[in-house]
Formats: sequence, structure tokens, C-alpha cells
Amino acid sequence: MVYYDIHTHHLPVHPEDVAIVNCLASPSNAGTGLFHSVGIHPWYIHNEEEQLAELKRQAMLPGVVAIGETGLDKLAEASLERQQEIFKASAAFAENLGIFLIIHCVKAWDELIALKKELKPRMPWVIHGFRGNAALAKQLIRQGFYLSFGEHFNSEALREAWPDYLFTETDDRKIDIRTVYQNLSTSLNLPLESFAAQVVTNVQSTLHLP
Repeated sequence: MVYYDIHTHHLPVHPEDVAIVNCLASPSNAGTGLFHSVGIHPWYIHNEEEQLAELKRQAMLPGVVAIGETGLDKLAEASLERQQEIFKASAAFAENLGIFLIIHCVKAWDELIALKKELKPRMPWVIHGFRGNAALAKQLIRQGFYLSFGEHFNSEALREAWPDYLFTETDDRKIDIRTVYQNLSTSLNLPLESFAAQVVTNVQSTLHLP
């Protein structure tokens, strides 16, 4: 059985599991042989021009399969306008490279939906670590977003995303992706094997990972 962790800050507990290890855009973080995502987190915006140039360079490295995490966070120090500029540039990189976008969003759902309507992306936009309620999940799915669930989740939102709009992750938590699978499948009252098979389908058909 294959386990996919589409967003993590740690190496996988089991080397045979498939993990996309997140890297902030910095000169020596990417290209180490695993799958990677590279991005400029809204908490760490400090020099947009240099950061975007470095992100563009890293996005071309072997093994980079996603841009992010990037996003909008109204609790971050950078202004929302600066965050939106970084987000638009990051989304453009994802479009040009034909890879998906991993999104961090805090208290800026209306703005995020507005950006999706404005940019009309072809590539998938995945909201990582989704903990919102079922109503928000339904609204986002209606707009074409995908949701990634980890250690903490709303079970009703999970049901909204099942089966076609759901992914799995560990983020920065020291938890095994296999535990996440078990918790999510239990919440859905599904056999672990059935849940895992659907995640494989979603990852391969939507994110185009092996």
C-alpha cells in the first residue's frame, strides 16, 4: 500500500512512503533527491525581488513538483497587498511549470477565492492543513480548490472533500503519515485500504505524481 504525504517539513518516517518535503526559498534547501515543494511563506516575506528570483531558480530543480507553500495570512506581518503580489507570482510559476500550488490561508478566504476567479488557474490549487468547517469546505470545493488534511481536521469537512477533493499531509507535525491515514479513514468509516486507494487515484490523476 502506498502512502502519500503531499506537504511535510520532515523526512518520511518510512523511506518507502512518498513525501513532498517543503522548503522555504533559500539557496541550499532544494534538490536533495526527494520530491520537494518550494515557496515563499507569507510569514517570511522580506525582500520580494530577491526571494522571487531565488524561487524561480529553485522551481527548476529536479524533484520540485509543487510551488508553495504560499498564501494569504491576515495575522502575518507583511501587508496583504505584498502577500498577494507574492501569491500571484508563485501561481504564475506553477502555471508555467505545469505543477500544483500548495496554499496557506488564514482569515483571508474571500481574498483567496477572488484571486482564483481572477487568475483562472489550470493547475490544481491545494489548501494545506485544512481545519475549517463543512460549509467552508463546500464553498471552496465549489470554486475548484482541493483540501489537504493532517493531524487535526473537521470530520464533516472531510466528508465534503471525500472522495475526489482530498489529500493527506503531516505538515510540521511529528506524526507518521500512516497515522494520518488511519485517523482519516476511521472518521470516514472506511477500510484503510479503500481510503488509501482513493488517495492514490487523487494524487496520480490530479497532481500527476507517480
